[in-house]
This record gives sequence, C-alpha cells and structure tokens, in this order.
Amino acid sequence: MTRTPVHIVTGAPSATRALVERLLAARPGWAKLAPVGCPCCTGRVETQIALARLLRDPRPERVLLELADEQHLAALQRALGEWPLARYVESASVIRLPRDSEIVPEALGA
Repeated sequence: MTRTPVHIVTGAPSATRALVERLLAARPGWAKLAPVGCPCCTGRVETQIALARLLRDPRPERVLLELADEQHLAALQRALGEWPLARYVESASVIRLPRDSEIVPEALGA
C-alpha cells in the first residue's frame, strides 16, 4: 500500500491559510487538515481520527496539515510516525512561514 505524504505548514495563521489555499487550488488531488486544539497533546486522538477520515476514498495525493504552534512540531511528527498512522501516511516536508511577530517592515520593503 502506498502511504500518503503529509506536509506540515506552520507559521502565521493567515499566511499558512493563504499558502494552503493556493496550493489546493493548483493541486486538486491534495487535501488539507487544520486540527482544532493541540494536535499532539489534548487533540491527538481528534487529529488521528480526522486524518483517518480524510484518507478514505477518494484518497488524496498529499495532505497539508496546518500547525498553528511550532512548539508541538516534534510531537506531531512522532505521532505521524507511530502506529496506526504510520501505515497510511509518511511525514514529508515541513514548510515554515514567518510568524506575525517575525515580520518586520524592512522585510516587506516598507
């Protein structure tokens, strides 16, 4: 069985949402998951269930998982690599966008 790549997108919520929507528009076979709550702690089971439902027919080519708080990144990656999810998904790249507090006017050309 082929495992579905899961890319984690983290950064400023507005930026991650915009990037994910742009990627989904360009790649109709892709899907997104935006977990409610912490996807590795209190919301781990909910994230696993939501991802399992997303992987049912029609199975997406890739999944973009939005992560609001990068401090949970390592735990989320571990969860993706553990049974039962590891049978169906493979952890792919992490796309890090700047947080709102990291964006300075000079970076915007202002």
